[in-house]
Amino acid sequence: MVAKLASALPLEFCAAASAWCWRMLGRFSSRRRRAETQLAQSLPELGTTEREAILSQVWDNLGRTFAEAFHIRDFIDDPFRFEIIDESAMREFVQNTKTFVVVSLHSANWELTALGLLRVGVRIAGIYRSIKNPYVDAYVTRLRQPLYPSALLRKSPHTPRRFLKLMRKGVPVAMMCDLREVRGVEVPFFGRPAPSTSFPALLAVADGLPILIVRTLRQPRSHFRFEWKVLQPIRGSASREQDVTATTALIQSCFEDWVRERPGEWMWVHRRWG
Repeated sequence: MVAKLASALPLEFCAAASAWCWRMLGRFSSRRRRAETQLAQSLPELGTTEREAILSQVWDNLGRTFAEAFHIRDFIDDPFRFEIIDESAMREFVQNTKTFVVVSLHSANWELTALGLLRVGVRIAGIYRSIKNPYVDAYVTRLRQPLYPSALLRKSPHTPRRFLKLMRKGVPVAMMCDLREVRGVEVPFFGRPAPSTSFPALLAVADGLPILIVRTLRQPRSHFRFEWKVLQPIRGSASREQDVTATTALIQSCFEDWVRERPGEWMWVHRRWG
């Protein structure tokens, strides 16, 4: 019912209405206290009023992202809704680099980060966390599939091996790497140890692959800018384990810089530390 209504409504109206609902309901969410605590610990220099404004932006962004998910085809078909920063340089990078690792974070509309790569001719493979309801999971997967033409894999113990096979075939793999990963390594994030996935760093360090780190920047009326930079893995430490940890820390440091720039567009509601 919700999906049919959201799909039928014009994109910008749907996003604005969803943002209003999420801002209103967010005040009563069980995750509000977690977001407040993490924001206060991470940005203690901000006052209460400033943090409240950021939390309102967080709910607004989540609401818009939810609605925009039903209109992915609109973004694919309309090049004016999505601008790539320094697009010519990015095209040159992907044309001259045989294999690379792609990482991103849950900022602005994170689903659309794959669109930036698709626009420059990169057919990536992605990974996602499955939804408990199998019918909802299948529907959401169908919505996302056009952004990941090489493969869209459900996260499981077998996924890393499947990713390695794809990479050996020259397929770039993309991962969201800003959430808590208890099986990862602890590296600094906003000055505190944060359990973080080491998988992209492991891939990059093992073969000396560059890391393409990307994000979307929300603009008015469901328009976006796509920002990117290239990180080189840290190699040559006393052990590969140290290289992987240092490279993971480098990725998270870039994420932190980006979140500080636009704190209202990051997903503070998810548990990141501890």
